[in-house]
Amino acid sequence: MRKTMYMESAHTAHTTESQMAAPTRTNGLPNRMMTVFEVAEFVGCHEETVRRAYLRGLLVSQRFGVRSRRFNPADVLDWITRGAPTRIS
Repeated sequence: MRKTMYMESAHTAHTTESQMAAPTRTNGLPNRMMTVFEVAEFVGCHEETVRRAYLRGLLVSQRFGVRSRRFNPADVLDWITRGAPTRIS
């Protein structure tokens, strides 16, 4: 049995399903911030290539903690369309 019961919040009481599902196009990318490893795996390059891209300002990143970076999937797709070194299929 639960010790605490959470009441429905005022800002979520009136949301509908259409408001909850934001129509974002990520082409198979997760709907969350991505790590350097995940970006490199998706793009098909080395992790160091991703690090060099954000250090040069080619890829937008956000700091997580002292040594970690995370990437928005929309920014990753933008980097790919501008010429990221992707895997040749």
